[in-house]
Amino acid sequence: MTATPPGPQPHVLERIFVSANRWALIALLAVMAVLVIGNVISRYVFSHSFTWVEEATRYMMIWSAFLGAGPALRVGGHIAIDTLPSSLPTSGARALRALVTLIMGATLVAMVWLGIEYADFAWYQESPVLGWSLGIVYLALPVGACLTLIHLALVARAWIVGGEWERVEGFDPQAL
Repeated sequence: MTATPPGPQPHVLERIFVSANRWALIALLAVMAVLVIGNVISRYVFSHSFTWVEEATRYMMIWSAFLGAGPALRVGGHIAIDTLPSSLPTSGARALRALVTLIMGATLVAMVWLGIEYADFAWYQESPVLGWSLGIVYLALPVGACLTLIHLALVARAWIVGGEWERVEGFDPQAL
């Protein structure tokens, strides 16, 4: 699967950023799959379950959700209602998309700010099984929101002007 945005090719730093985000997601999901499958096999073959696997994979799933929000945004994979913009004249649709982009940006900035405060608040709380700082788990919110804000900044102009998201070969979020 290769991304092919409408218009000019993205800058090399943007490609590196998107690729790093995707590989982090791939790594998290791969580790989660190995841990869960290994734990299931261990439970049924050896009658032994590793209690820490469930907690670790839950925290990895939280990180995956927040790290995956930006790549989903790039392709228009989030829930959206486009009836109003599609019924407006071009200039009105652009103005509405610009307003929506500003609201999304402001929301993401608030999520970064409040997420940092929440992670700081939870930093000295420990998870029940692994004893990890819950602040590390809660850092998924500001980190994911910050990455999503960067993704938004990178695709905002094309979306506001043309109403199009990035295209990924073999993937159509509208068909889901």
